[in-house]
Amino acid sequence: MLNSLNKKYPFNDNLKVNARSISSVSLGIFLFLLFFQPFEIQNPDFNNRLIILATFGAITLVLLSIFRVVIPSIFITAFSEERWTILKEIIIDLLFVICNSVAFAFFARYVGQIPMTFPIVINIVIISITAAVVVVLTNQFYLLKKKVQKLEPSPEQNGKKETKEPPKEIEFESENKTEYFTLFLEQLILIKSANNYIEVIYKHNDEIKKKLIRNTMKTTEKLLQKYPEVIRCHRSCMVNKNYIKKVSRGSDGLELNLFDYPQVIHVSRQYVLQLKEALKTS
Repeated sequence: MLNSLNKKYPFNDNLKVNARSISSVSLGIFLFLLFFQPFEIQNPDFNNRLIILATFGAITLVLLSIFRVVIPSIFITAFSEERWTILKEIIIDLLFVICNSVAFAFFARYVGQIPMTFPIVINIVIISITAAVVVVLTNQFYLLKKKVQKLEPSPEQNGKKETKEPPKEIEFESENKTEYFTLFLEQLILIKSANNYIEVIYKHNDEIKKKLIRNTMKTTEKLLQKYPEVIRCHRSCMVNKNYIKKVSRGSDGLELNLFDYPQVIHVSRQYVLQLKEALKTS
């Protein structure tokens, strides 16, 4: 039981929300006393009765302001989210109920000339408890709303919601246009020149496969111009930059180590700048 009371409890330190809830509760008390008349005010003048009833609301306004705004603003550390607990919340609410009930009783007895009967005392205590409960519920509703707003994406995020593009598809064709071969860009690892053919090395079902197509590197490079991910690194080789694992300097210049491909790819001097620019934009 004690452990549950020592659990952290968020204290609402939002001045605007506190001011709104405190003023609403105080006005509610005034209207309740005005329309339901639980107290028998011994004063024949209607205007004086209104002032007395309004003062009950003012008492609650002052006490709630002290307990919910003034004291927390003085002892900021004690009311911080890290230190505030359920037990402390119960204590401060209980103190308010006691102070408000005592203030109501004294004012009712000595100003309102209301006889302090047992039902009147019970009504005073119930009104004080109700005021504290309403403030606590209002604050909890605000804190809950704040948490929900954090979880919900903002309109800007909704507007910028990225839509996934469909996978890019590459269609290779032979020089005489009698043979066609299609694969997704994400499958392509590299393309190598093999005499009058190009050798397409790609990944399929976690296996490295090769496909020979009768064509030239020059024609293939033109075909792949619309795919900036595929870059020329040698007169006889093109690579998918998404498969580049490491760029290192070897004895003959730059070398590329690729994912899922064991051989080292050499970079010609004429393609070094082109490679560097392509990797910068990745």
